[in-house]
Amino acid sequence: MRFLRKLVGICGLIIGTGTVNAAGPRPSDLGASPLDLGEAGIAWYTTWETAEAEAKRSNRPIMFVAAATQCSGISGVF
Repeated sequence: MRFLRKLVGICGLIIGTGTVNAAGPRPSDLGASPLDLGEAGIAWYTTWETAEAEAKRSNRPIMFVAAATQCSGISGVF
């Protein structure tokens, strides 16, 4: 019985510390967007050719973001 109480206490500590140490903003902490409703934010392009053409036309750089679950050690921002 004492072993079971210790086990429950240890499990409670492990679970409790996991939630306390969780980092990152929560949806309630994000605040409102600084953009007006309907105002353009990030422009997403579905092909490299259209993105490249717009970057050349507007003389702006391209921010390339990629993600894959197997690449956990790579940020994905290039």
